[in-house]
Amino acid sequence: MALYSPTSPLPVNMERRRTFNPSRIDGLDLWLDAADGDTLFDATSGGNFVSANGSAVKRWEDKSGNGKHATEATNAPTLVTDSKNRLSALNFNASKFISCSFTSKTFTQQTIFLALQFSTSTANFGRAFTQTIAGSQDFSITGHYIPLLRNATANQISSYANNAAQSAVAAVNQTWYVARARHSGTALTVSLNGNLGTNFSHTLNRNFDLYRIGAHNIGGDTAYWNSIISEVIVYTRNLTDSESNLVTNYLNSKWAVY
Repeated sequence: MALYSPTSPLPVNMERRRTFNPSRIDGLDLWLDAADGDTLFDATSGGNFVSANGSAVKRWEDKSGNGKHATEATNAPTLVTDSKNRLSALNFNASKFISCSFTSKTFTQQTIFLALQFSTSTANFGRAFTQTIAGSQDFSITGHYIPLLRNATANQISSYANNAAQSAVAAVNQTWYVARARHSGTALTVSLNGNLGTNFSHTLNRNFDLYRIGAHNIGGDTAYWNSIISEVIVYTRNLTDSESNLVTNYLNSKWAVY
């Protein structure tokens, strides 16, 4: 077998595989990729790979290297084997969610990306991605915000801060989006498929120990996403426009969103 040094030209078949991935940008904190079957398991501790359509995914492993694996034993999302662009995704219908618990730390900046499908067929507010101290509220605490949620009555995806939807962008039922919530530390902005919401002044200075995909963290809350999510990428930085575009273009190309 021929060997290649780091400075040798790559053969064509290897060159095609050398594409962008989120870990090339500093500050990657979480990367969940449903198209990667090696990250989907049938038990919260691991177990067997999930490959059958409609099967529960109780462990969604983090590809960032930070070990923030998402788990849920009872209300886990289910696998959709032939979703957008013929890739696998996770269905968060019927009040499904999954959570990443980690050692508490303070966030002052953040950029979050999700590839997802918007649905208006459920209750008004539904969380695509939220974060907080486990067991506490997230929407009414000073210095905190909900990064991405559905406002179905207004057909929008927005952030939520100061007790209201902020930087809302119009969304269409059953349409796929690359959604981004970017917080500079003093302002937040939502983007859907490159369409920007209004910049909203807000200070982020909040201690977190939990990410949740698909729902709120308080038992009994009905703010579920109730639709499909295929990839989640979180940075603990306010990415530059060029960095943000790299991630957006990666997700758009991979999932053929727009």
